Amino acid sequence: MYSRVLKHIKPKDLRETISLRFTDVLNPVFWIGDSLRPEVREALMNFAKAFADYVDLDDRAISDVILLGGNAGYNYTVMSDLDVHIVVDPKYIPKCDPELIDDYYMDKKTLWELTHNVTILGAKAEPYIERPGVTRKKSQGVYSLMKQTWIQKPEKMEDDLDEKELEKKVKNLKHKIDCFIKSEDPEALQSLVKRLRVGRSVSLQKYGEYGFENMVFKELRNQGYIDKVRSTVVNLKSRSLSL
Repeated sequence: MYSRVLKHIKPKDLRETISLRFTDVLNPVFWIGDSLRPEVREALMNFAKAFADYVDLDDRAISDVILLGGNAGYNYTVMSDLDVHIVVDPKYIPKCDPELIDDYYMDKKTLWELTHNVTILGAKAEPYIERPGVTRKKSQGVYSLMKQTWIQKPEKMEDDLDEKELEKKVKNLKHKIDCFIKSEDPEALQSLVKRLRVGRSVSLQKYGEYGFENMVFKELRNQGYIDKVRSTVVNLKSRSLSL
């Protein structure tokens, strides 16, 4: 049904304002030049410690705490999060099956987000757990909060983003999400968002912050569609269990 609907979308209907833009400076709310504001670093380290305690991490397991995402680069918006990644050595987590570690911490992150809403100077703080040795494209900014230094400085990119293609992809996905919401299909919504998250993860690993699938995900988030899916799924599942 959805593919049939898409055939009737006209090119002019695909044009809409895209919020993602490239800038010449790091977000001045958090940075002074390329130096992280001390009060921001302190707040982010406190946030990381709180999440580490929440998931019962052994202090020895934490090899670094790093800041990633739009607010560690030149394509931030007012909707950009502060992505805080705790780098964990699996050898200090003996009771957990190595094959299940990633899923375990993702579930913990989901539970955390249901009970916490931490913002720092207006930006939502997002916790992540990752293993050592993750490689990233040289354009992506990676800042060590523990060592107070850049592991990898972000690159200023030329504004060569294919906005037309991005607008088309975002428009199509928004329409698909709206169709699933209208049909009250929580499983289809969850499956779609899971595919978007996987695509974003692969895009980040292969192409860095400016990977196309990452830009698509961020634009959907900026326009409120990721939150829209989350709240709809919660409401539909709660209703199905209610009498």
